Amino acid sequence: MANALQQTQFNSNNFHRCLKRDSSEFPGLKSYQVPYPSYVGPVTGRVQDCISYNSTAGTTSTTTMSSSQKPKPTMTPSESYMHSAVLDEDGKYTLYWSYNETSIVFEAHVQTTGWLGLGISPNGGMAGADIAIGWVGHDGQTFFKDRYATAIGKPPIDPHQDWLLLSGKREGGFTILKFTRLLDTKDCEHDLPITTDTLRIIWAYNNAMPASEDGMDYHGPISRGSKSINLLEPAQNKDALLPASAVRYDFLNRNVSVPAEKTTYWCEIFRKPPITTKQHLVKYAPVIQKGSKGVVHHMILFACYTPFDESLLERGYNCYDSSKPDTMIGCGNPMALWAVGGEDFYFPPDVGFSLGAVGDPTYFILETRYDNPQQRTDIIDNSGIMLWYTPEIRKYDAGLAEVGTLVGDFMMIPPRQKSFQISGICNSNCTQAAIPPEGIKTFAYILHTHLAGRKIHVRQYRDEQLVDVLAHDDNYDFNYQQMRWLKKEKTIMPGDSLIVDCFYSSTDRASLTLGGIATTEEMCVTYIYYYPRSEFSSCQSLVSPRDQFSVLGMNESLANFDVESTDEPNHWTKFLQNAQWTPSLTSALQRVQLKGENYHICQKGDMTEFPGLPAIISKYPSYVGPVKDRVQDCLSSNASTVSTTVSALEMTTTSADNSANSQVKGFTVGIIVLFLIHMCM
Repeated sequence: MANALQQTQFNSNNFHRCLKRDSSEFPGLKSYQVPYPSYVGPVTGRVQDCISYNSTAGTTSTTTMSSSQKPKPTMTPSESYMHSAVLDEDGKYTLYWSYNETSIVFEAHVQTTGWLGLGISPNGGMAGADIAIGWVGHDGQTFFKDRYATAIGKPPIDPHQDWLLLSGKREGGFTILKFTRLLDTKDCEHDLPITTDTLRIIWAYNNAMPASEDGMDYHGPISRGSKSINLLEPAQNKDALLPASAVRYDFLNRNVSVPAEKTTYWCEIFRKPPITTKQHLVKYAPVIQKGSKGVVHHMILFACYTPFDESLLERGYNCYDSSKPDTMIGCGNPMALWAVGGEDFYFPPDVGFSLGAVGDPTYFILETRYDNPQQRTDIIDNSGIMLWYTPEIRKYDAGLAEVGTLVGDFMMIPPRQKSFQISGICNSNCTQAAIPPEGIKTFAYILHTHLAGRKIHVRQYRDEQLVDVLAHDDNYDFNYQQMRWLKKEKTIMPGDSLIVDCFYSSTDRASLTLGGIATTEEMCVTYIYYYPRSEFSSCQSLVSPRDQFSVLGMNESLANFDVESTDEPNHWTKFLQNAQWTPSLTSALQRVQLKGENYHICQKGDMTEFPGLPAIISKYPSYVGPVKDRVQDCLSSNASTVSTTVSALEMTTTSADNSANSQVKGFTVGIIVLFLIHMCM
């Protein structure tokens, strides 16, 4: 009977009425009967594109999927922007932005009927933040002010109004504000410069409409947050970088029961994709399983070039345990890297990573670092990395090299230090042997330390002269380790030296921090993508343990200690942890980092040394000067602020680029005049 009634709904005549507001019929319109329209099809349910987490070694697909699985913005921005980011978990706060050499334009789309705020913070908190707050009133009038914060609380209005409102409106339950400011306002008292360093963006909103200029209600504990972003990341036309012929292949962990350890490095072995001719890897992206966010810290897909042992496919291994298979020992060539905060990575249009040809990887190892501070036992993970490869071969094969310090206990950071420097040296002898005569071009990099890291610089020297700063971040965030494109490719020649300087803060630590793979230990590493591919894979150094022991006055004390022993009663680290770290002792250890001898390694992708290259022992180069802090040029008057801002806006107007990847819309003379009037009031 139910089926018969359902059929009647679709096959019988329907009586219709068409009424005015006063419930009367439209004149001349007769009552009519018509069947359910034959042209109307059934309502279809939403079909979700799912990833299958199974026990196979890899899966191939020609369909694409959003790797980040983030909420998508629901409103269309007013123009084509270089970048966008969803700042919150629920997709209620979306930020769009573009920039040029002097200025940046933001457009915030926030699901609120009240006020919204956006700020730049030195550490993710309110204290010291440069903040803009605005809203659109019930009458359509927009209120917007540049503010600053010295502590948690309602931020006061900045006497230097360096954030300029361009437009504001309410639409579909969203408040949309468009505004701009100089990259460097020169207001050193209340503003922060926008640089290529990692920036902590803070955001907040409230649904209550403010009754006055300072009448903003508290945002509460949910409608706020922070996100680390590189606002000046070079733009990419990602659609053009992924050809239609690209095929997706997944390397996913197989139901890993995450150990109840604070830090675990887990490795699984995979056969290569099912290809028999050369292909180019052109994109890769993370797959983070629901429930594993915050647990999966980073993943590295290593390319291996030795014979493949199929018996190892069905098992996973602790990457750095002595029980790992021997085949893993010679597999140290990273191909794809992702770390927390990172997104999809696209290779340049003329570069790809070679797969399937003679001499290409024979199998792969996926290394996943799990952070499990609560030592939970209920986490099952199937996260991994997706690859896209194409038969459309590009001009160059890509390579990837690791530079910095060797990881181990002989890397030492004393406690209670505001800034302590550790440096890794890629010696000129190594680049002479590993890099072809025409040199290599770098196009992207990722910086890596652990929790104590504060800033990293990678400097390039040639003939004892500084050539370039290849990479740097003076505001490093362990929880934001994005593979970064260089704005302009840079050339490394054979015989060049690369110096990786890492600076650490241990003010919150009562004991010595050693090098190691755990989050509370430290590393100092940079990975560099380059082309054309060569044997250049690993170029690292370590300060001589003997020099460190000597400068710390430990020679006599360590006479009965076996440095190679890991037994707790005899292990030399026990001596160091019990040391009294006086200022003189700390200074002595810092001096040896910059004056002592360094041991170097120079390895190919299979972790073998270059033939004929002698063991390299050298001191930190005397021609390398200290890393210089950025000095901000500060203004001293309101008039100067107005003049500089208007100058930048005029520059933006005259140099606007029509390309969607570099466009920052020009500003009209009327807006500039209004801004002058506003600032001078």
